[in-house]
Amino acid sequence: MTDFDNVPIILPQKDLNIKSAVVFLHGYGANGLDLLSIGYEWKDKLKNTIFISPNAPFRCDWGGDAYQWFDLTSIAPEKIGEGLEKAGPFLNKFIEDLKFKFSLKDKEIIFFGFSQGAMMGLYHLCKRKDTCAGLLAFSGLLYENSEFENDIKSKFPIRIFHGKDDEVIDSEYSLKSYEKLKSLGFDVDLKIQDNLGHGIDNSGLDFGLNFVNRILNI
Repeated sequence: MTDFDNVPIILPQKDLNIKSAVVFLHGYGANGLDLLSIGYEWKDKLKNTIFISPNAPFRCDWGGDAYQWFDLTSIAPEKIGEGLEKAGPFLNKFIEDLKFKFSLKDKEIIFFGFSQGAMMGLYHLCKRKDTCAGLLAFSGLLYENSEFENDIKSKFPIRIFHGKDDEVIDSEYSLKSYEKLKSLGFDVDLKIQDNLGHGIDNSGLDFGLNFVNRILNI
């Protein structure tokens, strides 16, 4: 069982029931605290929602509080694929532990992935039998191997956001991800933000919150 005492989390006020969760999946070299600041901005608008942001399972070589879902010394597709496969069981275990700990169902959990975290969400969540509430995929890409389409077991709303001037992951990857997911029948939308690099701006936060509000009927 995941030790939730050591996972960055924002809980509702004690007199409020937990009805949903937003799970942040951080990027390469960051940690769970990196995206949790978004939860602090949103918590007053999502009063029955927990915000939780686990560290990725592997430490970066330079140490400190830097974590990775998989090694990114190479962006060759086969290397990304190997890394995603290696990290998948950690993500799936975390989801199951989260559901058990807080009495939640998949359909009550929204994911917010940035960069490497977005890659994790795009690749793995659709392979789960039970459908999650939705996915926000920021500044990432959809990795496909030869079995990807056959492995899809669930479809859910996806919103993709990417800075047009991203110097780390070209925004064209998000455009291709959008087109592929659309062709597969996903409810998917895309926003390419002008004058933004590899990051999240206020427009992105509004884009994300509007999506979460719609999914949770707030």
